[in-house]
Amino acid sequence: MIGDIIMAMARENAHDTKRINHVLKMYGLALTIAQKEGVNGDVLAVVEATAVLHDIGIAHCEKTFGKCTGKMQEEHGPAIAQRILDGENMSEHIKARVLYLIAHHHTYDNIDGIDYRIIVEADFLVNLDEGNVSRGAFDKAYDKYFRTSAGKELAKVMFDL
Repeated sequence: MIGDIIMAMARENAHDTKRINHVLKMYGLALTIAQKEGVNGDVLAVVEATAVLHDIGIAHCEKTFGKCTGKMQEEHGPAIAQRILDGENMSEHIKARVLYLIAHHHTYDNIDGIDYRIIVEADFLVNLDEGNVSRGAFDKAYDKYFRTSAGKELAKVMFDL
């Protein structure tokens, strides 16, 4: 199933290897954090699908509006993700949670589960690595939002915190 979702994400981002690689890094980090935190079952399925589809609205927004902000990703991504997930053998409650997380992955004031926490932590790690967030902003995010042992360890190992 996740391989099909990854292929659908790649098709949505055709010829944009930077964005596809961003998602694959996000997926790897999110999966690592989830596994180290003992996440499994439906929650792991949510983490995996959300990691792959979290930025699925970017290409659409750039084509349609000429730009894409975090809020635009949250607004437009879920409909594209829904289309992809409708083709998968996945329970409706998992789909609903994935869509919710895509619609909130740049909103940090109500992180309401380990799945959400993992997505936020992995996205900050990838964004610092790719230069999409400053070190100062990352350090503030680390202090404020990083709660998992695995996410904290990855941040320390990757960025010498």
